Amino acid sequence: MILADTSVLIDLLRGEIEAEKLEEHGEIATCFPVQCELYKGTKMARNTQEGEKQVKKLLERLGELKSGPGAAKKFSELRQKYGDLNEFDLMIAGICLTNDAELITQDEDFEKIEELNCKKIVD
Repeated sequence: MILADTSVLIDLLRGEIEAEKLEEHGEIATCFPVQCELYKGTKMARNTQEGEKQVKKLLERLGELKSGPGAAKKFSELRQKYGDLNEFDLMIAGICLTNDAELITQDEDFEKIEELNCKKIVD
């Protein structure tokens, strides 16, 4: 399973990445922290209702990786080791690691997490 980071999904919504480019990587999923970041972005946008509709439509098409006690424990371990990174990023990484998922991202911060299998989407 491949987890798409918020940065990739935002680029997809903006039309900066083609859906086919994502599908080349396999079955794409999301997770709760990514969903939170996407909806947070709609609140910062001018056309909130339209943004929320686009996010909802996108999320309905994607799988979802579950979090739970294992992901929470992994997050706390990553937080100790990589305290300078954003907490949402560490939650996403913890969910990837406990689900044995690869992360596709545009965010270079994930490359700092040695345990994480991640790829950047190249234009």
